[in-house]
Amino acid sequence: MKAILLNAGKSSDLTWITADKPKCLMEIEDNSLLEIQINTLYKCGIDDITVVRGYKKEKINIPGIKYYDNDNYAETNVLYSLFCARNELNDEVLIIYGDILFEEDTIRRILDSKKDISIGVMTNWKENLSHRAALDYNDLEMLTFDAENRVNRIGKNLDSNNENIGLFIGIIKCSNNGIEILKKNYDRIKSANEGKLYLKNIDIEKAWATDLLDEMAEFGVPLHCVIIERGWLEINCEEDYERALSDTKFIRRLVKIKTDWATRSETYNNIAWVNRDETLNEMVNFAGDLENKKALDIGTGTGKVLKTLKDKYPNGNYYGIDISKEMMGKIDPSLGFNLSVSKIENLASFEDNFFDIVTARMVLHHSEDLEKALKEVYRVLKPGGKFIVCEGNPPDRHSVAFYEEMFKYKEDRHTFLLDDITNLMVNAKFKDITSKTIVLNNMSLNNWLSNAGVPFRNVDIIRKLHFNADMLVKKAYDMQMVQDDIIMNWKFSVVAGVK
Repeated sequence: MKAILLNAGKSSDLTWITADKPKCLMEIEDNSLLEIQINTLYKCGIDDITVVRGYKKEKINIPGIKYYDNDNYAETNVLYSLFCARNELNDEVLIIYGDILFEEDTIRRILDSKKDISIGVMTNWKENLSHRAALDYNDLEMLTFDAENRVNRIGKNLDSNNENIGLFIGIIKCSNNGIEILKKNYDRIKSANEGKLYLKNIDIEKAWATDLLDEMAEFGVPLHCVIIERGWLEINCEEDYERALSDTKFIRRLVKIKTDWATRSETYNNIAWVNRDETLNEMVNFAGDLENKKALDIGTGTGKVLKTLKDKYPNGNYYGIDISKEMMGKIDPSLGFNLSVSKIENLASFEDNFFDIVTARMVLHHSEDLEKALKEVYRVLKPGGKFIVCEGNPPDRHSVAFYEEMFKYKEDRHTFLLDDITNLMVNAKFKDITSKTIVLNNMSLNNWLSNAGVPFRNVDIIRKLHFNADMLVKKAYDMQMVQDDIIMNWKFSVVAGVK
């Protein structure tokens, strides 16, 4: 099964939202409309996805997707865009408008249809569009159907004549045979269209997909409805967009944050690098004697740093903060750590000059405000106290672009080279800065991704980015292909500064 997403046109009603980017890149809870569609399709087992681009096409560049371009998007319409991807019309195909949101169940209902050409339709369309202050019926793509759900008419400016009527939802499923029927009818009309003999005198390049379907229905080609009651939303105007933002129950069923910390907490301790001793031991070495001293671990997660410190110095007083109570919930209460939920930029619950040491293992890259975070750390440290940071690094400067592109599909994060961490320390007034570079060898890409709490679609993108990386990046990471996995070396910096 393939999917073709039609995203060539320029939106005229959402200019203030889309600005200078394609409509499909409008953001809903930090995910683009296109990313949400692709994630949902992947959950339905559809990973052969094509996007037809047009307006600002260079901005649509999600890896792992096939692209066809409609460079005449300003003078053409949906049907023309579809046949820009004609090379993909050779299998079972889902044809999907680019300005709709849909749930997994919506797609599965349409996939379950055994008909050659199946068309998604919403019968309670008035309720679905009730948020719009003004509704131009003639501008909607509607359809009428009989008692056997066979389409009689479909398109804009439709006279219902009291028939069963519904709203076309912008999703068409064609079997192999259905695709051949679609292509033959398109070719028939295109060859005769110079005189505009068909499609109600509409220039075929200006036609909607429903214009072709209506022509086919009138010629007796069987088209069948799949009734959809809910789980669908069109975003065609400002009111639609505001509804998408306000209907949080619907959107949260579709949108997946890039890293789900509650999910990640269940498997975090299975990640190989988390349990490697090299970075932990170096942090302990930098820490020095902590007997009867106070230590704070920010972004403590499942408490690996605190446990390592306590094993070395059991009589220390250990504190930890994290934004995820689920992550800290994996820490054994018998260890006696003082834990609280907080961002690293907000240490207001601690007094000035309170701690002898503050540690941060793989957390600064999550900071929303690095300057504020380091000021807070500096404030709560005693004079002479140490701040010890451990961060992952790109293996060299050439690999920075790859590193940043890869992590874009996991989380929003800062990228640090060793120099960057050192500069942060200096700017925050820490002195006597020392560092150690550590390379963890033989790290498994699959181990990391399968335990990282990242949506499946994003996992697939990150994998493809590694397999398709340029040779200099592969060399810098010493990537070795082992069956369907990549074994590689990861670089970390441990940096310590004194207040």
